[in-house]
Amino acid sequence: MKKVLLSITISSFLLLYIQSANAQVFKKLKDKVSSKVENTLNNAVDKALDGKGNSEDAIASSTDKKESSSDIFAASAKDFNFKPGSIVVFSDDFSKDSIGRMAQFWKTSGSGSVANLPDHSGNWLLLKEFTTYKFKSNTALPENFTLEFDIATQSNNDAKDLNSISFGFAHDNAINDYIGDAYNNNAITSTTVHYWNKEIINSSSDTKIHNTTDFPLAEYAIGKMHVAIEVKDKHMVVYLDKVKVLDTEMFSRDQEKKYFYISTGTELNNGAKIGISNVKVANL
Repeated sequence: MKKVLLSITISSFLLLYIQSANAQVFKKLKDKVSSKVENTLNNAVDKALDGKGNSEDAIASSTDKKESSSDIFAASAKDFNFKPGSIVVFSDDFSKDSIGRMAQFWKTSGSGSVANLPDHSGNWLLLKEFTTYKFKSNTALPENFTLEFDIATQSNNDAKDLNSISFGFAHDNAINDYIGDAYNNNAITSTTVHYWNKEIINSSSDTKIHNTTDFPLAEYAIGKMHVAIEVKDKHMVVYLDKVKVLDTEMFSRDQEKKYFYISTGTELNNGAKIGISNVKVANL
């Protein structure tokens, strides 16, 4: 019995010793890492005080550097190779429409009105929340074409108040119901500018494509974004301010009828406004 108790005592002692040793090793490693981080931060601050750097170097040196929005736009501009179609088949800047009235060449599932915006020149079709808009003409878009337009945003608080705006193509030109994504009311594709989550969402009910891309949308609380779309057969490319956010097959067959639509999100908060203008469709 004494041997058993002695064995248990020795085992317990060894276990406590090992745990203590591991704790000391972990503490040494922790102290070493903390010391290294602290030295990095202190060096960066010292540089800032000596005029050889700035205080932001401390954070940048101790964490992974995230690509800035200016880097994103600069890098993408080099790869921007969008060329508008040569034959314009539709254009509208709402200059021939009366202020306060719905645009004459458009139809909607709800309402809309042409207006001036204080921070943007020209006329704009202001979009109502939870509403879809299409061209009034029932003529399908060409098989190969480019489509461009500008989105103007006006938020009294921040870009989140704009919620989202979606655009894409549908199988028909009906305007009875709201198109919220690529999977309802005969829609084919959807590109959503999601101001709330700062991301772009692309989807296709034809090819089952679905992808999400981060985008610096906080900068568009008050601003203008140029959208450029190219469709060639089954392939679709989308640029937002020269940044490519889509480049893949979005249609299941050639010569598929396509009608353009644009839809707002479910809410516009704190007096936020969103409008479109300078719409142009050209045959390739």
